[in-house]
Amino acid sequence: MDNYDFIESGIIFALTDREAFRKFRYTSKDFASHGDAFKFLTTYFDDYGHSPSTETLLANYPTLNDSAASLDLKYALNVFQDQVLFRNIVNTFQNNKGVLQENPKQALAQINTDLNDISVIYDEDVIPYNQNSEMRLTDWQLRKEKRKMGDGIMGVPTPFTSLNRAGVGWMPGELIALFARPTVGKSWMCVQMAVTAVMHGFKTLLVSTEMPISQMNLRTDVVLGNAMGYTLSHSALRNGDPINEDEYSNFLKDVKDKPLLVCDHIEGESSISLESLQNLIRKYNPELVVIDGIYLVTNSGKNHKAMWEQTHMLFYGLKNLCLSTNTPIFVSTQATKDASDIYIPPRADQVAYGDAMLRAADVALSMCMVEGEDKSRIAYFHKYRDGVLPVSSMELNWNVDKGEIYEIEDMF
Repeated sequence: MDNYDFIESGIIFALTDREAFRKFRYTSKDFASHGDAFKFLTTYFDDYGHSPSTETLLANYPTLNDSAASLDLKYALNVFQDQVLFRNIVNTFQNNKGVLQENPKQALAQINTDLNDISVIYDEDVIPYNQNSEMRLTDWQLRKEKRKMGDGIMGVPTPFTSLNRAGVGWMPGELIALFARPTVGKSWMCVQMAVTAVMHGFKTLLVSTEMPISQMNLRTDVVLGNAMGYTLSHSALRNGDPINEDEYSNFLKDVKDKPLLVCDHIEGESSISLESLQNLIRKYNPELVVIDGIYLVTNSGKNHKAMWEQTHMLFYGLKNLCLSTNTPIFVSTQATKDASDIYIPPRADQVAYGDAMLRAADVALSMCMVEGEDKSRIAYFHKYRDGVLPVSSMELNWNVDKGEIYEIEDMF
């Protein structure tokens, strides 16, 4: 790597060209040797409307290397970017040295987060509209072919037949949110979401903030077992009641190849944070993420803010995570106490801690019980991508003890 003095001197001299200066996206803090010279150059432009001469630069900053005056700017910028990236990475490790000695696992999570922040800065976030525009026709042709194959669904299939029939499931980058009162069945729906994806071969990460993996696995066993043709009972598995042991044993053998990952905690952290979720997604590259109890996910260092502010940051942080990882994320959260009637779908203004979830989500739905029908639920859609709703509500068969959760069609 070329020496800092030579490369930075070449850049300072080249930036006397107004157009080059206008396009330069770094600050004085990014310079190792000549940050003050860059500040001088910026102030000179602001005060006089034109650049200083090379002689003026050298007179004020004699440490500039005049032999770099003819250095090619494109080459210098490429080297400079690598130099800045190198220094930022080194600083990340140095800044976390104290934590690394006291709590290595916490330091690892923080270092991963900091390094990811650095990578975001150096990603090319903006591209010309017409770049690779001819590929959009090819993409459409591929989507058309996918509709003709298999289930004819683009994206990750949903548990809702009405939505799948429209030909589009959960798409990369989407945030899907469910809210309901306690005991209505949010956790079971999260399991069904994960199982539906897994049964179609999509690698899925199921995160539970409320329920330990042991309990979540039992629910997954009966839902996945039902999807695979096994007859299992959640109550029998949970309570130790008699079951067909051979059938359960065969199921546990058959399920080993299913692409499902589960998580109920982050080692070294007291709670699951948005940053740790980001690290999990980047580490395991799931095609769908399902988070049961998103309201218990934290924002590191943001707990001093009001709850509505934390919720706003959480859901918009999640939406950004969907986009940056190109992954659909399904989350569940609570409805407020105002939605006290568990037989009426909670309204859009009854999401716990404000409406940030509805504004950030691409798809939002609530759920309620059916009076007198323990084995039924109603799902009501408040928001659907592009405002196009194939259905506004649907009735669900809800025999969770056998893992039977599916849409009952032709309700309305």
